[in-house]
Amino acid sequence: MAGSFWQSSHFQQWLLTRQDLSRERHQDLQIVTEEEYHKLMIFFANLIQALGEQLKVKQQVVATAVVYFKRFYVRNSLKCIDPLLMAPTCVFLASKVEEFGVISNNRLISTCQTVVKNKFSYAFPQEFPYRINHVLECEFYLLEMMVSIAIQLYL
Repeated sequence: MAGSFWQSSHFQQWLLTRQDLSRERHQDLQIVTEEEYHKLMIFFANLIQALGEQLKVKQQVVATAVVYFKRFYVRNSLKCIDPLLMAPTCVFLASKVEEFGVISNNRLISTCQTVVKNKFSYAFPQEFPYRINHVLECEFYLLEMMVSIAIQLYL
């Protein structure tokens, strides 16, 4: 951990200028507008919040999951991994990182199915299509992205 904010990895890796964000989001911004992109991020933050409420995790876990979600999509296209899969993956990882405890695999998937069906059926007419093996694989992609950026900082 850095002694000052100006030397921290957060400052050096994650505070991006508008030009940096435009460059990183270029592929997505060819399909959606900047405003639509922000609405998508808000939508999925609300999905993560709903998952957190259903799973009865601390708000700190939800906040960490939202940060992970947004950080992943700053460096990757929305087409890279389905955000509907990334959202529960971020909650799953955040619950471990924030020492809330590991969420049961069955409970996570059943909660995703319930939340998507009851609260977000207007956006997802079909049921939640993913299983726990998808979440576990996606967790590795999320971790790999965050670790690779941290390694770049120290090289």
